[in-house]
Amino acid sequence: MLKKPQMTRTQGERKFFTDTLASDECQCGRRKQPGRAVCFKCYARLPDEQRRALYRRVGAGFEAAYEEAYRFLNDL
Repeated sequence: MLKKPQMTRTQGERKFFTDTLASDECQCGRRKQPGRAVCFKCYARLPDEQRRALYRRVGAGFEAAYEEAYRFLNDL
């Protein structure tokens, strides 16, 4: 029997961020537009620099921008 291929950590992380963008639910639980990182209310709470960073592509800085925005929005 063949084993299910294992994803590397990088592949798993990339899938998390692409799934986040494809989702219609924000990390806060509200609805968001697919293709956006967060809902409008969360986006409005972010400083301008963090807002701009969320337009980076996955693999080109989006991951760090999303994590930073998540920490800011959740006061971590």
